[in-house]
Amino acid sequence: MSEQRTDVERLVAVAAASRAGLGASDAWRAWEPSVTLDGAGAPVWDRADALAGEVRAAAHLAHGSGVPLADVLESLARVERARADAHRRRQAALAGARASARVLAWLPAVGMVLGLLVEPRTVTVLLGTPFGWALMAVSALLVWLGRWWMRALVRSAVAAGQVP
Repeated sequence: MSEQRTDVERLVAVAAASRAGLGASDAWRAWEPSVTLDGAGAPVWDRADALAGEVRAAAHLAHGSGVPLADVLESLARVERARADAHRRRQAALAGARASARVLAWLPAVGMVLGLLVEPRTVTVLLGTPFGWALMAVSALLVWLGRWWMRALVRSAVAAGQVP
């Protein structure tokens, strides 16, 4: 999270420097004097995430067409804030699903322990008869299938929320 905050702060600071009258190269260097810039005045970052590509495209657009760099960077900062907010909301929503899956996965074991506390002869039925073994095998299979299904649901929700 702190990297995202720093990215937004960087974009806002560079936009402010650009709005104050500095050229694109000088605006980037006002934030970070040691930044490496390419021929179009775009920062060369050692990362390949969406924001780095968008910043390069924005800098190239500003350099090639004369669009004010400040306007484009402020828009990117808004997009990055929205992206970070969406990520936080998605993680919060998934936390509930993961917690529910954990509780549901432990319910059969808790039920078994409660059954043993109420009627201790349950162990002799479960472990001493073929019917008991069959019940335990079916319940283990159903618990495994339930956990597999919940993991698949969470994975698909995470994949659906990924921003390219």
